[in-house]
Amino acid sequence: LIIFYIAPMEQDLVQHLGYANLDTRLKRISDKMSHSLRAMYRRLEMDTEPNWYLVLWIVQEQPNVSVMEIASRLKFTHQSVIIMTNKMIKKDYLQSEKDLSDKRKTIFKLTTKAKRQMPLFTKIWEIGKVVTLELLNENTAIMKHLEALENNLEESSFGDRIAERLIESKK
Repeated sequence: LIIFYIAPMEQDLVQHLGYANLDTRLKRISDKMSHSLRAMYRRLEMDTEPNWYLVLWIVQEQPNVSVMEIASRLKFTHQSVIIMTNKMIKKDYLQSEKDLSDKRKTIFKLTTKAKRQMPLFTKIWEIGKVVTLELLNENTAIMKHLEALENNLEESSFGDRIAERLIESKK
């Protein structure tokens, strides 16, 4: 018999549920950080999105990189990289073309606008690392836990693990 405890209305239920609600907690933190970054970019009159820096970084490091290579490096889906890069093309941060040796492959280069903005992006990223460390009270142990979590999820998904336990409990 499982009994659910209902927290008082004024209590933060997500925080109260602790590790059992990890996915929601991580999403909430991610949303807060992304929202504040979007506001910062607007304040700086930059027409960019918080997650674009990953693609900009890769394309700067490796011009003519493909969608599949970006997806592989970020461990994002092919489709999510296409959606992101299409937005970046519309905002004139990336240019795309077909690979000369494989016409099925789309490759990316930074535009002049992106190259001009890279020193500012780099400065934002460097300051962002310092601020993140401050937010973590200079304790980066969470990174080891996140790595373990990601590795374990690669072996077997969260949903699969729950489904397996449900099936086992019915035996």
